[in-house]
Amino acid sequence: MCDTFMIPSVTIGTVQDWHNWLKANHLKETKVNLISYKKHTGKPSISHREAMFEAIAFGWIDTTIKRIDEERYQRSFVKRTNKSRWSNATLSYAKQLIKEGKMSDYGLEMYKAGLNKPTIDHKLPKNPIIPEDLKKALGKDLPKLEEMAPSYRRYYIYWIEKAKREETRSKRIRIVSERIKLGKKPNDT
Repeated sequence: MCDTFMIPSVTIGTVQDWHNWLKANHLKETKVNLISYKKHTGKPSISHREAMFEAIAFGWIDTTIKRIDEERYQRSFVKRTNKSRWSNATLSYAKQLIKEGKMSDYGLEMYKAGLNKPTIDHKLPKNPIIPEDLKKALGKDLPKLEEMAPSYRRYYIYWIEKAKREETRSKRIRIVSERIKLGKKPNDT
């Protein structure tokens, strides 16, 4: 059993290894830290997408990522519960896994529970319109935002639109425009 102080960590080199760990542990554990090697090391590691798809198939989802050292990082995965909410993206990934016959019984149970709850996408459209005040702040750097992955654009725009006070919105526009001018994605430091 997993508790706050005894979170298992596993180093996985292949999708099959991750699949095998999840198959053996997805019902008895509640959290795991997946240790992966950074690309520059040349050591075997699976991609975030591969790890996430396997996790969804077993009713799990990724949460946080943390640097360990120059060669490794850990991504935490948690077991979903009936209270878990899904994003539109993870619901669509699960639907794809169902079509491919890759969902476990528990994964399917969590997917069905997730269909009955509001998504965590906060009703933000898939391709939100860039606010005029952000366009103005970006000026000639607007194409940098337009060329970003849709998920990054959505993140930045949602963060701005979520501001309740005008001064908060102005501050966020300044931060976002500075980050975009430097070519930084939302999760870059």
